[in-house]
Amino acid sequence: MKRDFLKMMGGLTAASIVGTPSVLAQSTTTWKMAIPVAEKSWFGEMHKWWGSEVEKRSGGRIKVMYFWSDSLVKWADALPGIKSGIADLAWVSSTYFPAQFPYYMTLDQIFNFGDDYVAGMKAAIDTIENQPDLKAEISREDIVILMPHISGHAPVGTKQQLGSVREIKGKTLRTYGGARIEFYKALDANPVFMPFGDMYAAIDRGTIDALGDMAILLSNAFKLNEVVKHVHFFNTAGVKGNGGAVASGFFMTGSKYRALPAEIQSMLMQLRSEYTERYGKSLMELESNIMDDWKKRSRIVFHTSSPEDEKFMQERGNAANELLFKRQEAAGHKNVRAVWAHFQEARKKYEVKR
Repeated sequence: MKRDFLKMMGGLTAASIVGTPSVLAQSTTTWKMAIPVAEKSWFGEMHKWWGSEVEKRSGGRIKVMYFWSDSLVKWADALPGIKSGIADLAWVSSTYFPAQFPYYMTLDQIFNFGDDYVAGMKAAIDTIENQPDLKAEISREDIVILMPHISGHAPVGTKQQLGSVREIKGKTLRTYGGARIEFYKALDANPVFMPFGDMYAAIDRGTIDALGDMAILLSNAFKLNEVVKHVHFFNTAGVKGNGGAVASGFFMTGSKYRALPAEIQSMLMQLRSEYTERYGKSLMELESNIMDDWKKRSRIVFHTSSPEDEKFMQERGNAANELLFKRQEAAGHKNVRAVWAHFQEARKKYEVKR
């Protein structure tokens, strides 16, 4: 009898400990975050800030473990990386997965954003969540965006100066794909798809002639200022470039996200909003600082387009966009123009608000 009583008391004690909120609060979940860039970079600081906020706002229930420089999964394998569970979060770029994201890729058409990067990212999230075709595409892949991305304008880097945009003709040029391939073809260049991590060696060894889509901050993280001497903005009238990458960001699987407590989901969405503002404003400030540093330390020369080149760029960019629209429509993606229209209207809305 005494033995039974002790067993019962032991069970009650154990149950009371398990049910104590303070003990529950001490249990932690670790998220593995696959990051293609190095820790000591602006992107690294942004990602660590996000992770520290998650840990703080979750009351220590979530810990973030960082895997830098493609050490967990490669950037080009980010989507299967989170779906397989190897990573809990990864930087997924739509152009690396064109079969899965035909509508998402549309956001990376030429001239997709202007000089207000916060507005560009807000417009991308707005389109993901509210444009029916893109919303369905993201839902089908069952992923949730937690941190948006914008590259900033994506100029072209070379070792030798180009006297005009037209001098890119015949040159082998790196691109991240999507509409950019057609854009560079329209400029009579020979575009080659290449992940960011391969760019340094490719131009250093002379495998390619130019680095297309050379976003300033990401290029700084990969030290591309060591291997180019000239940066050409390939801009159109009134803006500092021709757009860049915005159909990209850190994602988690929908199943993992939905399994989180409601208050954690709400916290992540609020943090996403704050991250968007912090990222965009910081990027706009740091781009000019980095370019000044490149001028002084690396003696890089920056080139804007002449009025004639601005007009040429606009014509060729529009032609590339139209060609890709038609190609996507022929492949069965009938509403690419509707996705693009929603994105552009959202971008204008957020630019006015700011």
